[in-house]
Amino acid sequence: MANFLIKPTLGGPRLSLRAFTAADAPRMLEILSQPMVNLYTGALSHWPKAAERFVASTEERRRITDWYATRSQADGRLDWAVVLDAQVIGEVVLNQYDAAANSCNLRVLIADDATGQGSGYEALHLACAYAFGPLGLAALTLDAFDFNPRAQHVYHKLGFVDTGRIEGDLMLDGHPRASITMRLDAAVFHQKGPES
Repeated sequence: MANFLIKPTLGGPRLSLRAFTAADAPRMLEILSQPMVNLYTGALSHWPKAAERFVASTEERRRITDWYATRSQADGRLDWAVVLDAQVIGEVVLNQYDAAANSCNLRVLIADDATGQGSGYEALHLACAYAFGPLGLAALTLDAFDFNPRAQHVYHKLGFVDTGRIEGDLMLDGHPRASITMRLDAAVFHQKGPES
């Protein structure tokens, strides 16, 4: 059985994955207010304007702050802060562990102002290497909205293959949009080598 209580720091001086601390909450609240983060996580029902911000209520801020403060003690899941040049730019999460299949769901969230630099791919590669190495998982699954081709490209580059579609997973500007489900097996990831 996978041990999620170990929260290792992965990577190097430029980009790393590390356990969250309570001090990361203000930056994560800032990231969670950004328009494309909200769009690609399915929090919106409309395509946002570039300047739009989604500020959490006082109650939501308290809940989110408590959430990030407790991630380092969470059992059954791994939540990493993605740190680029000493600044938190997002998160990578392994959750929804399926003991029978020895698999997890993989999630990533990168700040709007940190996309397009390869940091998402690098962070995901580190997480996959840990999942299929020390953690000993057999597979990872995820899903991406059909209107997020950049994320799909990154997942495919890592070796994920499409396994299906969830039609009508989100209503966006009055139109149903699908999610594409994907899977990556440990053997495929190892076969691709250290950096694809």
